[in-house]
Amino acid sequence: MRRDMSFADRVLTALRADSQAMMTDLQLAKALGNADASKLSHHLLLLQDSGLVAKTATSGWRLTWAGHDRAEARSVA
Repeated sequence: MRRDMSFADRVLTALRADSQAMMTDLQLAKALGNADASKLSHHLLLLQDSGLVAKTATSGWRLTWAGHDRAEARSVA
């Protein structure tokens, strides 16, 4: 599967917009318009590899400091 930077940025934006500051895979998929589970999983792992998101103890995903910086930069651009 190819990396889709636009989709990755949408994932970061969805996490940034969440009031709980954490989302499960299912919540993220729904927030992204029922995104394909394998595409979402692949991109979450890529984002984790790059230090932009982290897996929580409750099987959710959250933005890291760097993830917040990236999401904020994308929202201003």
